[in-house]
Amino acid sequence: MNSPRRALAVSTAILLAASVYVNFFLGRGEAKVPREPLSSIPASFDGWESTDQAFPTKILENLGVDEYLMRRFTRGKDTVWLYIGYYRNQKEGAVPHSPRHCYPGSGFNPIRNEVVTVPVNYPGKREIHPNLYVFAKGAEREIVVYWYQDRGNVIADEYMEKLCLIRDAIFRNRSDGALVRFSISATAETEDAASRRLLAFVSDFYPNIPRVIPD
Repeated sequence: MNSPRRALAVSTAILLAASVYVNFFLGRGEAKVPREPLSSIPASFDGWESTDQAFPTKILENLGVDEYLMRRFTRGKDTVWLYIGYYRNQKEGAVPHSPRHCYPGSGFNPIRNEVVTVPVNYPGKREIHPNLYVFAKGAEREIVVYWYQDRGNVIADEYMEKLCLIRDAIFRNRSDGALVRFSISATAETEDAASRRLLAFVSDFYPNIPRVIPD
C-alpha cells in the first residue's frame, strides 16, 4: 500500500475507533503488569562494559517518559549507545519521539533507511524487524536501530504502532510501551562495518528487553 493510501486507511481506522476510545478506553484504569525496572538490565555482558548517563530536566519534560535508560556500552574501540524510554500509560498523550525526527534537529540528515531482519534468541521469537537509519553530517555517520516495544510487539512502523496501541487499550486495557534505540558512530568509510557490528549487538542484547518491557 502506498503512503497516501496507508495514511487514509490509518486515519479511517482511528476515526472509527474514536467513539469506542472515548466511551470505553478513557474511563478505565490501566491494567497492572509485573515488570523489572530498566536499571536491572545488566551493565556488562560478553565483554561489553557500560556507564549510565542522565538527561537534564528540560529534556525529560519534553520526552514525557515515566522511566528511561541512557547507557553507553564500550568494548575495545567500539561504543554503542542504548536508549529506552518507557511509558506506563499512553492514554494521557505522552508518546515516544521517533529518532527520525530528532536527529535532523542536531544537524544530521537521513541518507538511508530500511527495515532490517535481526535474529534473536528469545522464546516465541526467532527474529525482529526494526528500523535502521543512517544519518550523515559531512563525513560523520550516526547509525541508528530503533523500534517500538509494545506489549509483546516489536513494531517499526509508526502508523502500525498507533493502531496496536488502540487495539490493546480496548481489548487488553493496556497502553504501556517503549521506544528502544541503539546507535553507533562511524564515518562514510566505516559505515557498513559499523552497521554490521551494531546489528550483532542488538541481536545479542535483545533478550534483556522483554524482561523490563513486558509482553
